[in-house]
Amino acid sequence: MPTTNTTMPTIVTKESLLAMLQASRERQVKVVGRALVALFHRQTDDEQVANSTKHENDLGFQHSDAKRGTITAKYFLKHGTLQDWQVEPWLAPQGRKGYPRIVKYSRQLNEIALAKSKG
Repeated sequence: MPTTNTTMPTIVTKESLLAMLQASRERQVKVVGRALVALFHRQTDDEQVANSTKHENDLGFQHSDAKRGTITAKYFLKHGTLQDWQVEPWLAPQGRKGYPRIVKYSRQLNEIALAKSKG
């Protein structure tokens, strides 16, 4: 019996996100801001209001990033930009591989991109 490839197609990968973050500061602000807004929209209404993660549903921000992420996403939605101090934590290297913090959300950002591409 033939096997089927159930691998999800990728639009956003860790590497592609990292490449987008290697651009100008203006581009970094847009990439981080849009990513945070996309993740914010995955939070439940009560999480958005409380600036926290209340449900373990693998959607939106991890608990450790929820407050910073929701507040920064709200700021980006209101102002269309971010201040340097708001961007820096998302660009800071994390873990053994030293990827920027925002890169840990590449799986969710890929799911969002795929959903948008399907219309």
